[in-house]
Amino acid sequence: MITPLTGSIAVLGQDSKKAAEVAQDIINAAGGIGGRPLQLEIVDTQGRPEIARREMERLTREGRAPVVLACDISAGTSGAAQFAESAQVPLLNGSAVSADILARGYKWYFSHQMSSDDEAATAFAYMKTATGAKPLAERRIALLYEDSPRGAGTGERLRKLMDANGVKVVSETTYNRADRNLLPVMRKVQDSTPELVIWIGYTEDVVAGMKAARQLDFKPYVLGIGGGMGDPRLPELVDPAIIEQLHVVNVDYFNPDIKRAAAFRNAYLKKFGTEPSSYAGTCYAAIFTLKAALEAALKASPDLTTTSMRDAFRKLDIPGDETVTSFRSIRFDPANGRNLGAEDLVAAWVDGKRKVTVFPPSIAVGKPVMLP
Repeated sequence: MITPLTGSIAVLGQDSKKAAEVAQDIINAAGGIGGRPLQLEIVDTQGRPEIARREMERLTREGRAPVVLACDISAGTSGAAQFAESAQVPLLNGSAVSADILARGYKWYFSHQMSSDDEAATAFAYMKTATGAKPLAERRIALLYEDSPRGAGTGERLRKLMDANGVKVVSETTYNRADRNLLPVMRKVQDSTPELVIWIGYTEDVVAGMKAARQLDFKPYVLGIGGGMGDPRLPELVDPAIIEQLHVVNVDYFNPDIKRAAAFRNAYLKKFGTEPSSYAGTCYAAIFTLKAALEAALKASPDLTTTSMRDAFRKLDIPGDETVTSFRSIRFDPANGRNLGAEDLVAAWVDGKRKVTVFPPSIAVGKPVMLP
């Protein structure tokens, strides 16, 4: 399993590592996989494409791994996927959302995670639900996102979707996720006087931006996208009053309050004393998809090979209610490895301290937060 344990996005890797520990505990307590215990070798990529590619080569050529799990950002996963395709080794993506990787039509890449297209579609559907009496086309909406393939990919797809539906964007602002002084960025967004800011970012840059917004007394409604604005540690990293003032809701991969996530949430809380983040939830779910593929491959042959693992992934069809996610199912498109059943959820922060799933209606625990 490759993941960024150090570097600017280490929080993703550390949470994924914790999720892996919980998954291993649960799987092995139930008899393992085909009677054998599961043990994941967890490798640090620092979120850097060149390291992800180098570790893929080491794991598959020296370690002869028949499959690799990536719980990494899109940039790192992209480098790993490129090598996996040339080496013909299955790579299961548990975290990256970039649709650009899917567009390459790889045959050895399987993305358990939703894509940036899914995120954009969910964000737009939620906006239409929450706009109230005032039409969405009359709202002043700003786009704000970090400039990596992950942030830019979702931001650009959402803007195109809004353009196609006659919804205006009053400003579109990007920043580098390593920047911790976001005061000039937030001032630029503020100058466009938006009612709603759609913000795509990671935890560290979201925290810096929220603190900047408070300095500027900037209080738009915020629709976040991704694990940053949905991080359960957010009330510890910023004053909860900031979260409440911004009326934050978030398009996310996972929220621990949905019914199907209860067993994982309880095990994670017991082991680590904290709620599992989106990063933890999506990596945990991917490990169980890997488990299903391993079991199927071992039934076909006692010797795991790259080909038997690829074939097992291609045949998977797991109902959504058997996962901890909001997915309809887990079934991979043979053309590009996309999970055809992937679906985001939307969670709202309540009192700046806890998240409640409010969309889609099929799994909602609370009601959508309406724009005034």
